[in-house]
Amino acid sequence: MNNIKITYHRWFREKSIETTFPSCWSEMTPRQFLALTSRPDDHELLAVMLDIPKRIVKRLSLLQIHELANLFDFIKRDQKVSSFSLTTLRIPSAGILHSPNPKLQEMPFMQFVYVDTFYMSYAVDPRFETLCKLVSYLYSPKTGFNKITADANIDKIRKLDKKTLEAISLNYGLIRKWITERYPLVFPKHSNTRKSHDSSWLDVFDNIVGDDLKDRDKYAEVPVNAVFRFITKKIKEGRK
Repeated sequence: MNNIKITYHRWFREKSIETTFPSCWSEMTPRQFLALTSRPDDHELLAVMLDIPKRIVKRLSLLQIHELANLFDFIKRDQKVSSFSLTTLRIPSAGILHSPNPKLQEMPFMQFVYVDTFYMSYAVDPRFETLCKLVSYLYSPKTGFNKITADANIDKIRKLDKKTLEAISLNYGLIRKWITERYPLVFPKHSNTRKSHDSSWLDVFDNIVGDDLKDRDKYAEVPVNAVFRFITKKIKEGRK
């Protein structure tokens, strides 16, 4: 976190205020994350990032604005996070939905398959319907992920502000970047087509289940990190 001291003039008097500015994505508050992804005017964005009134930002000199703008360099430098900034979503008639835990801990593998498929599809063809499905499958009730509930919540997710949904999509993308670096053998750097990507997760699931079809639902609930560790182990064994 960057500690900032801002000096400005008001009524011919010099005043100062001490505040902070995030140095990486993980230090941002939900309000700052939404502001950065929704692209407001420069004064509004700086006010939110510095957590100070907009009227003070408007009193800053061009040199001060330029120096503060340099603090946004972390956007290019730090392109991954391990947790969601928006940990909850309040949905009318659906209550409060929760994001996955940091590092996607305890996230069911089948939930990841759905979410990642929607995310990759939205990256190629950014349709609002796909974005709503992504968020609906990503955020779950306190009781945990359930496909029937996720499908039922899609219509309710459509009523949320699109900028909020896009912020969530970006947040997942940053977490996905963290995951790919943690499991490089599972996510090789060379990219495949969307079709092969989608089918690959289904192939992974089928390989894990094998002939044990009666316990298919149990395998779907296996934490995604456990699946990635399993895949990594099998790849290493295959290279020996």
